[in-house]
Amino acid sequence: MTTTQFDADLVPAPAVRFLPRVGADTRYVLTGLPLGLASLVVATTGFAAGAGTAVLWIGVPLMIFAVGMSRGFAETERGRIARVLGEPLARPDYRTSGSTNPLRRLVTALGDRQTWRDLAHATLRFLPSTVAFALTVTWWAAMLGGLTWALWGWALPDDSQELPEMLGLGDAYLTTVVCYLVGAVAFAATLPAVVRWSATFEARFARRLLTGRPR
Repeated sequence: MTTTQFDADLVPAPAVRFLPRVGADTRYVLTGLPLGLASLVVATTGFAAGAGTAVLWIGVPLMIFAVGMSRGFAETERGRIARVLGEPLARPDYRTSGSTNPLRRLVTALGDRQTWRDLAHATLRFLPSTVAFALTVTWWAAMLGGLTWALWGWALPDDSQELPEMLGLGDAYLTTVVCYLVGAVAFAATLPAVVRWSATFEARFARRLLTGRPR
């Protein structure tokens, strides 16, 4: 009878396989909301301000700047979502003008469909980013808070009402510790799936606008 022995390095533990993915997805989500707010302020607000002052000509360079920033944010996001989705993403072709005339350069950019898709992403990306950020932070906080509650729960005011007491399980300290540990284990077990869904939800929204792919 022949037995096959696998090298431990070739068969990593489940936690070892999950940790890099969870870490990468968490990093993507947590940095997505700040980037979304930055693109909303810089690109969208700048473009709107430029459009409102275009008749004074000062708005033309402002709009060019906003369009350039929206493309920069889009290029950065394409690199980020490629790592989340695990596939290379094609960069769309932008219309360019060799003219040095700012107005002609702006008209060329505004005639490009991808320019408007980049601006739409800069304007709307904070919506999926907010949903993904809220879910990811909630799961991490609930897991870490439940696991460590025994270390700091004693410092809470005596008149505070904990969840086990509200559920009718009593107010004993040990009961509260066990209850939060059970909850933390449940959040830990579902954390990879929740964080993965949050990251792909945000990334797929970006892919629809930044690559023109409907998937």
